Amino acid sequence: MDSIREKQELPKLYITQPNMAEPKRTMQSQYHSVSAYDEPQQSQEISNQYYAKNQLKNKKFNEMTIKEKVMYFASMPFHVPKVKCELITERKKYIGLIEDYQNDMVVIKVASKPRPISVPLEQIKEINMFGL
Repeated sequence: MDSIREKQELPKLYITQPNMAEPKRTMQSQYHSVSAYDEPQQSQEISNQYYAKNQLKNKKFNEMTIKEKVMYFASMPFHVPKVKCELITERKKYIGLIEDYQNDMVVIKVASKPRPISVPLEQIKEINMFGL
């Protein structure tokens, strides 16, 4: 940084130019970073909540429980294409998109039905990705 200040020269041009004011060099000379020890307790709580929320992204799909799989598909952002799933229950097999999960009920959009179907979470035996 000191070497730049010592080399204050006029720009070298090969064309005849009028005498102009010397350009000022404005650069950042200091910075401050926040270390992990300077953060308040509140941000650690937020990071713990963030970790718990994004914990599903770090697990393999085959290692997830049925509830984790349902939460994973139900909480996908709208701009991410939904993945077709095969839900195997005690009585029937459904192939469709998991739309929502509320009050221990899984809402499935099946292509053969005009309206979504609600299935209790306890009845679901297995969830597999379909068509991959």
